[in-house]
Amino acid sequence: MDRNILFSIEQNIKRLRAIKTKRIGKRKGKPKKEERRKTRGESCLTIPERQYRHLEKEQILLRVSVLLLLGIGVGEAIAGLYFGSIALVADGIHSLADSVVSMLVLTGILLSRRRPDMAFSHGYARAENLFGLLAAIVMIALGGLMLYESYLAALDPAPIRDAFLAIAVAVLAGSSSLVLALMKIRLSKKSGSLALKIEAYNSVKDGLSSFVVVAGIGLASLGLLYFDALAGIAISVMIIAVGYVSVKESSVVLMDGCLCPGLVDRFSSIALSVEGVLGIRDVRLRKVGRSIAGQATVRLDGSMTVAEAHRVTEGVKKRIINEFGDISDIVLEIEPSKRTPSRA
Repeated sequence: MDRNILFSIEQNIKRLRAIKTKRIGKRKGKPKKEERRKTRGESCLTIPERQYRHLEKEQILLRVSVLLLLGIGVGEAIAGLYFGSIALVADGIHSLADSVVSMLVLTGILLSRRRPDMAFSHGYARAENLFGLLAAIVMIALGGLMLYESYLAALDPAPIRDAFLAIAVAVLAGSSSLVLALMKIRLSKKSGSLALKIEAYNSVKDGLSSFVVVAGIGLASLGLLYFDALAGIAISVMIIAVGYVSVKESSVVLMDGCLCPGLVDRFSSIALSVEGVLGIRDVRLRKVGRSIAGQATVRLDGSMTVAEAHRVTEGVKKRIINEFGDISDIVLEIEPSKRTPSRA
């Protein structure tokens, strides 16, 4: 009986060891992060891997933004017509148009997630910038229209009915927009999304414009009727200015530009710090969606084998990408050097 018990215990111990060995083998055989990334077929040129985590949050935030702006716009427009405030009506129309801007930005972000295909072998990363540009153009057109309407109202100012309630509507709208703007700014800094950054500026503008309306209605209620129209003019100028800045930023990206001062020098110094690199020239950087693509010519010892040259260039790429999270793709051209480096 004792032997049977001992035999049973030994068998159980063997089974446990076998299970444990199998689990350890699975852990050791688990592909690395880079290998899993390659098997998924994700292109690091479209959006860096670290930014994929923020895309879902961006989509949720933009959907909330669209619904909130629609509600604010309808509420302000109806309240403005009822109370007789051209500034409140203008701010309501402004919010409604901004909901269209949010939809454009959301469309761009969704399109940028598409994988490369035969027509767009580099991916759709720039779709986000393109739709951001369209959103900025809509902002400028809207600002021009509101400027004209406010000018007409200034020529024939009218008294405002129940100014206190009109001010309450504007304060509620402005506070909601500023809270939404803070959320967008925080997320745009984490994800590096230019389109979301433009959308955040848009929400800041919404909040500030609502408080300009508060000032205009308050002064108009004191008998200075034309201040309501002046508030509308101020909002219009603000919209046009923000739209201009957004158009400029988006255009730079779409024109293969990169507003990244000092990055070229740092790129070169890091490359030169890699063993085997004798020189570097023609460093070119361009923004592709949220990330930066780099290209350069590195000078290596002409006596190097292909395998050695490949090892050095891969070391350069790895070190630069680790140093700069925004740089996701690097193309290096090799230039052989006749000079043999001195060895210690």
